[in-house]
Amino acid sequence: MTSSDFFIGDWKVSPALKRISLGAESKTLEPQLMAVLVYLASRPKEVVTKEELMEEVWKGVVVGENVLTRAISSLRKSLGDSRSQPRYIETISKTGYRLIATVNRDAVKKKDDRHIEIKLKRKPVVLVALACSLVIMGAFAMREIFLPIPAEVVYNPVALASDNTTEYYPAISPDGQFAAYATKSDDEGGWDVYAKRIGTETLIRLTDQPAAEMRAVWSPDGNEVYFMRYEAGQSNIYKVPMTGGTEARVLGPGPFAFGNFDISPQGNEIAFNTRKERGRPLQVELTSLVDESRKLMTSPPKGYNGDIHPTYSPDGSQLAFIRERNSVSMYLYVLDLNTGKERQITTEHQSINGFDWSADGSSLIFGSDRTGVYKLWRANLSTGKLKLLPVTDYQMVMPRVAGNDRLIYAKMQDDVNIWAYSLEKNESKAWRSTSELDLNPSYSPDGSKVAFTTNRNGTFQLWTSNSDGSEATAISDFQGEYINTPRWSPDGTEIIFQGYMNGQADLFRINAQGGIAENMTGSDFEEHTPVYSADGESVFYSSNRSGDWQIWRMNSEGGGSKQITSSGGYAPQPGSSDQRIFYVKKDQRGVWSLNLSDGTEVLEIEWFDQKNYGAFSVTENGIFFLNTPNRTLDFVDFEQRKHESLTRTRRIPRMGIMLSHSPTNGTLLFSQVDHSNADIMMLVEQ
Repeated sequence: MTSSDFFIGDWKVSPALKRISLGAESKTLEPQLMAVLVYLASRPKEVVTKEELMEEVWKGVVVGENVLTRAISSLRKSLGDSRSQPRYIETISKTGYRLIATVNRDAVKKKDDRHIEIKLKRKPVVLVALACSLVIMGAFAMREIFLPIPAEVVYNPVALASDNTTEYYPAISPDGQFAAYATKSDDEGGWDVYAKRIGTETLIRLTDQPAAEMRAVWSPDGNEVYFMRYEAGQSNIYKVPMTGGTEARVLGPGPFAFGNFDISPQGNEIAFNTRKERGRPLQVELTSLVDESRKLMTSPPKGYNGDIHPTYSPDGSQLAFIRERNSVSMYLYVLDLNTGKERQITTEHQSINGFDWSADGSSLIFGSDRTGVYKLWRANLSTGKLKLLPVTDYQMVMPRVAGNDRLIYAKMQDDVNIWAYSLEKNESKAWRSTSELDLNPSYSPDGSKVAFTTNRNGTFQLWTSNSDGSEATAISDFQGEYINTPRWSPDGTEIIFQGYMNGQADLFRINAQGGIAENMTGSDFEEHTPVYSADGESVFYSSNRSGDWQIWRMNSEGGGSKQITSSGGYAPQPGSSDQRIFYVKKDQRGVWSLNLSDGTEVLEIEWFDQKNYGAFSVTENGIFFLNTPNRTLDFVDFEQRKHESLTRTRRIPRMGIMLSHSPTNGTLLFSQVDHSNADIMMLVEQ
């Protein structure tokens, strides 16, 4: 089958890129879906039997007819087609399928040829002269005229600092030649600042004190490195020559200063965030390095933790910062320093871990967990549009950009494994221990199988295994960035999950034995955390389609969505019957339940941390949940409201935070961080 581009109707099909596009709209297809489409297109208007398609696309793999049915359904959704009134793929009852849309493999060429033909008929003399001119200009000019449009650049990560210590808080010099960062030694336990010339192995230690020194910032001329020193409850800003030497105290922001700071491009003032007294929200403050005069620049609304990480634009006229409501609700803002006006850049509930301006000041590059794992995003300040950067990496935070657009960042290297806690034995043990990220454990209804996600083969995929972790097998070939929150159907035949494709979250389902993941939603809104109802007739999920996050319900075949909650809702779980649904809320602590008959909402657990939204499991008698402050697994009884702590855990990861209970063997599965590290990475073009 061909790998060349062609048209099906108005859709351009690019098999090599696994992409279909219509004008500015572009969609990525999974490999099997593209293979089905390409094979049908090789025989337009012909009836292709189901057996023939399955043999061609799934060579050597035994699959059921339902896998092909799902593939056709997903293709129709991608093409905007329907089974009842098909414009692209027609179903031939009990036989197979037929591509009824026109297939054109020469559309672009014919269009260009027609253009040239018309010109020849109208102005032959001019074109003869033009042809002669082109000959005189030579082959090089012809080559430049007919060069294809280059594909989008893809960036690969290269380790800049990846020792056996933790490297964090990166900074890049204005000319992009040096990096500074903080290193924490496991032996010494303290943070120190180092500088390194990019492309060499030479390290320059800039600090050597018992206090914690971190958050390096380069001076505008690149000759000095500023840093924050935390000591005896105080934070002070120092500077030191980039080659090392005698340090000098610059400023003492105060006892309640927090987070990053920045030096203005003119070098005459420092921006940092501080609070005037304990308990008050953080505010951005500017301090003059000439006369040490200070000025508060922001006033966060009531109920917010405050404004953090102020960063000057390249020309110094604007200041970007993060307005934090809580650990999972952060927003990027830009403050015009001339007018004092604020502009909100992002609106999505998300954790933002670091950002920087692009070299030309037209956009902000930030690390966000919008896709479940931290990836790098670009916010265009003119259009307000967000775009996922094409980087083959994950857990990317604290991006820093130089004047030549060279970009470095910190990569969090957490060793995350799934653990099992036995209620009967009152003990925890590693369920399976690997060097990959094992996340999102989910017991099948009968407790015999477990679904989970892992990046074992370099991309996040859905796997299943026996209940003891043995015979683990990948069942998906998902082409997106991340898979989250898998849940089994009540009969154990399907698994539904949240998947990210090009930064967009949709709901997918897949046969529990493996096959093609079918997109059930495919809207322009975000759909998260799906779960089947107790009877399997419906699917509950979270969506922001109404403007904020609420719980929605649709039939299990897709479609017919209806909003269930009105005061906020996220990460639903059904009760033992379909009379109650349990959930958290994005903007406040707690686990709630909603009586679907009368609409009564009850706060079930007041102190549950919403950032660990998947770390609770509803049973017939009560709720198992992660008690974040105490790092324990707890249980609350529905009848007596008795609260019991079961066992301690290590740090729970920000991703893959599902807690799953098996009623058949009395075991809780959860993911925990067994070891943490971080490295400094740099992006290079692929």
